[in-house]
Amino acid sequence: MTPKLSRLPTATAEAAQVRRRSLGAMIAHKRRCREAGQPDAEAVNRMIHAFHARGGAITQCPRPM
Repeated sequence: MTPKLSRLPTATAEAAQVRRRSLGAMIAHKRRCREAGQPDAEAVNRMIHAFHARGGAITQCPRPM
C-alpha cells in the first residue's frame, strides 16, 4: 500500500510526481518510436545529412584503460 501524496512530506511528494511524469514521458516516447517503425535507408540518409548540415560531427569517446 502506498501513502497518499497529501500525507507525504512536500519533497517526497514532489519527487513522486517527478517520477510519475518521467515514467509517463518514457512510455509515450517508446509508443511514438514503436508507431514510427524502422526508418528506411532514405530516411537515415536525410537524418545524417541534416545532422551534418547543423554542424554535427562524429566523435569517438576515449577507451577506458
